Amino acid sequence: MPLGTTYKPTRASDFESSKLSFNAQGVFVLATAGDITNLDYTPTDDCLVTGCWLIVNDAAYGDTASFQVVDTSGAFTGTPGTVLNQFITNWYMAPKVDTQIDMIYPAKIFGGMTLRLVYKSVGTVSPFVATNYKLHKVLI
Repeated sequence: MPLGTTYKPTRASDFESSKLSFNAQGVFVLATAGDITNLDYTPTDDCLVTGCWLIVNDAAYGDTASFQVVDTSGAFTGTPGTVLNQFITNWYMAPKVDTQIDMIYPAKIFGGMTLRLVYKSVGTVSPFVATNYKLHKVLI
């Protein structure tokens, strides 16, 4: 379980296979209609994030998604629930979404930080929401 790693390349083109292990992870939820639903994934290892694949079915026009990195336990800030970064805010959904989100540079998150998709539903049907994170476990 690599934690406290020091490797932090600035570009994906700088990735070295001896220092990383591809470790994509997917999570899904049936979001609550007309409410806010958090979809959390907490890696146990330090990782680089290079994007995700977002899948939504049965969204209503006006539904939104925001992506955050959260200190859910308070281990990093001393305050559980602290939002450390929000890198997509109020991204509006179409009724059916199947899109890839790629970052041109990697973002490092430490084991124990939570990747959170905040889904706000305004409709009367519970939408299916999934995200497949493109993660790379840092080995050193």
